[in-house]
Amino acid sequence: MHPIVANVAEKQIKSLKWIYGIMALTVMGTSSVTLLLGPPADVGAGFGILQWTQLGLGIFGALLLGLILPVTRARLLNPDRVKNASDKQLATWGLPNNINPQIGRQAIYLTRYTAGSVISWGLATATGLYGLIVRMLGSPALVSGFFLAAAILVLVLLPPRRQWLFETIEII
Repeated sequence: MHPIVANVAEKQIKSLKWIYGIMALTVMGTSSVTLLLGPPADVGAGFGILQWTQLGLGIFGALLLGLILPVTRARLLNPDRVKNASDKQLATWGLPNNINPQIGRQAIYLTRYTAGSVISWGLATATGLYGLIVRMLGSPALVSGFFLAAAILVLVLLPPRRQWLFETIEII
């Protein structure tokens, strides 16, 4: 790995750890508030606009974590996409013409890794916030707990991984 890329990667991992920590604190805070808050007292019976909103958020949360998250990670974190990219594709990703392609590929992968990580954590945090919203709309704690558990699970499974990042950059 080029020394400049290694230096930037070290700093990037530190920044990613901060971002990850903030996202985790947001989800944990949302979980605490959701469990302590409870539903509003005047939730009406029947399947009305609130229930449709809850269902919509449930479907959207499932799409975020079940479809958008894996597709985004597959596209951004696949080292072969960067390794086998044409010069035109590298330029599309922001590589200037006067940069050594090997160093440029490493830098581009670092950027894509950072973006993929932050997007993943943002999607998880959004899903946790959906749990708070559905609880405020009158859902039982179990329903909002599914949102929060999914958010926590994604964050636990996808922390910043320094060793993996450095090993992946080496093969590009």
